[in-house]
Amino acid sequence: MGMLKVLVVDDEKYVRNELKYFLDKYDYIKVCGECDEGEEAIKLVKLLKPDIVFLDIHLQDMSGMVVARKILEIDKPPHIVFATAYEKYAIQGFELDAVDYILKPFLEERIKVTIDRIRERLKSQNVGINNNRILKHEEISLDKLCVIKGDKLILVDVREIQYIQSINNDIVVHTGKNFYNCNYSLKELEDKLRRMKFLRTHKSYIVNIDYIDEIIPWFNYTYKIKIRGLEDREVPVSRNYMKKFKRILGI
Repeated sequence: MGMLKVLVVDDEKYVRNELKYFLDKYDYIKVCGECDEGEEAIKLVKLLKPDIVFLDIHLQDMSGMVVARKILEIDKPPHIVFATAYEKYAIQGFELDAVDYILKPFLEERIKVTIDRIRERLKSQNVGINNNRILKHEEISLDKLCVIKGDKLILVDVREIQYIQSINNDIVVHTGKNFYNCNYSLKELEDKLRRMKFLRTHKSYIVNIDYIDEIIPWFNYTYKIKIRGLEDREVPVSRNYMKKFKRILGI
């Protein structure tokens, strides 16, 4: 097995230095780059073509989960190791086929477990780079969505979701009885749920067509939607999404 190139992504310089200190102890590992922002990380993956990315989940400019999904869309993506202080994201990390998930503060023994795990995966694949087993969202239709309630990760049946809303950059998933947070962006959810009767109606809303109870004409040739079972809430249909909305619903 040849030299393994590593990219370190974390918004705290002392954390990057600590991780590099541990990684420098392996003569077959070379830290080829480091950065503190998601957009820069994506550019460096394309430029440096690392074998492994140690990726923090909480970056200044975007979620590490979003960064990971973008990296996995690159041809021949690297292995991803999530490095974070928050254990609650573990399930989503492994959904993305992350090779490992390590918690801060780092322990040298735990880093060794991660490196051994990566080497075993490489041996089993007989290649130097993971070609990633996960299918792209447009190739599959999932009937569960991983959401967050407090400190818990919950798998919600997609058919129970009535609508999804973006509020101050937080994504809120509404079901009949509860609401949850979610780490996906609204655009990612739009793509993920496209084949499952979900429709984007506004820059801040996605609606499950099965829960549309009433469509009310509104000003400037727009509409408002009444959601079944939620008499006190209305979802807007903006002009930007009106043409597709009317075409799909046959209005």
